[in-house]
Amino acid sequence: MATALALAVGAIGFPALASMMAPPSISIVAPAAGATVRGSSIPLRVVIHNYRLECTNIGKTNVPMGEGHYHVMVDGMDMAHLVGPFCSSSIEIPGRGLAAGRHTITVALATDAHAMASMPTSVSFNYQPVGTKPLPAPVRSGKPTVSVLSPRNGASVGKHFTLALKVRNFHLACSLEGKRDIAGWGHVHVMVQQDGETSAAPSTPLLAMMKTPMGMKAAGMSMPGMVGMPCSTHIPIDLSSWHSGPATILVLLANDDHMPTMDAAPAVLHVNIR
Repeated sequence: MATALALAVGAIGFPALASMMAPPSISIVAPAAGATVRGSSIPLRVVIHNYRLECTNIGKTNVPMGEGHYHVMVDGMDMAHLVGPFCSSSIEIPGRGLAAGRHTITVALATDAHAMASMPTSVSFNYQPVGTKPLPAPVRSGKPTVSVLSPRNGASVGKHFTLALKVRNFHLACSLEGKRDIAGWGHVHVMVQQDGETSAAPSTPLLAMMKTPMGMKAAGMSMPGMVGMPCSTHIPIDLSSWHSGPATILVLLANDDHMPTMDAAPAVLHVNIR
């Protein structure tokens, strides 16, 4: 074993070998600890080591280790505080609904199936909001519903297409994701299921102990098939890395804490990917 390790070190060099053996990590560059942030949003910048950011395979389980995205949570470390999955090292977090004072951002790397792939790291800062919108009033105008306008059920689709929805008695707002629930407000969860792409059990490098979309605690915020948490009724779908053949798309209305909206049945769409 020692001889093999020595040969490996000699072949590729100690710094390169150390980099290969080091676990994935993420750190927060901005905001700095204790910094005062003003404005309607909070700029977040992260640095990532030994992990490749990509969103092309998001939702899939049969993908290589060492790639995925990261999760951002504000003032908590469970799904109820999740702002969203991101694939860019610089983002803006909506400040809507955050009171003036101390707040904490937590980030963690995640696999394409949304299982935690690194230890989380946090930073606390002083937020003095300027120009932020107040939280909206609750809306109770009837039973929330979601349906798919296009593609039609059973259609053949390309690997890039637009999912058009009809949402009734429910208001979509990404600026409220991860905040306290407000009746009649939220977003949608788009799930794709396909044999060979989402049927395998996702790997869970670390225990996250976070709530799943069904409200249960699990080892890792694992969400196989979750391709997006948008706030639009016209959603670009990118399945360029998925294989051709039958697939099922589920669209669920979700509250601000990402739990399914009560009494809102999911829309189910069967397609054939060309």
